[in-house]
Amino acid sequence: MKTALIFLVIAIGILVLLWLSVDVWLGDSTLDIHYHDNYFVVHPWYFGLIVSMLFAGTFFSVGGVIGTKFLNRVFIALVLIFLIADIFVTWKAYRLFHHL
Repeated sequence: MKTALIFLVIAIGILVLLWLSVDVWLGDSTLDIHYHDNYFVVHPWYFGLIVSMLFAGTFFSVGGVIGTKFLNRVFIALVLIFLIADIFVTWKAYRLFHHL
């Protein structure tokens, strides 16, 4: 568990460094995601929050797996869940911005 928390602190540190070094002006525009017959309207701050939580969760679960030497099934399940969610969000964001 100690390694998982260390990895979580590292992930938060990376996110803070990225936040301080990137200068992005988002404005009041929204992110419109068309999924089948529905439109999901997401503010860019919430999209960034979701991506940063997925990043931190992935680091936390990988740290737990490494810290328990691949013996804890809960951390292995968390790694799989977070990796699937990361791939899904990355794929959707790529398809969304690739068509622009």
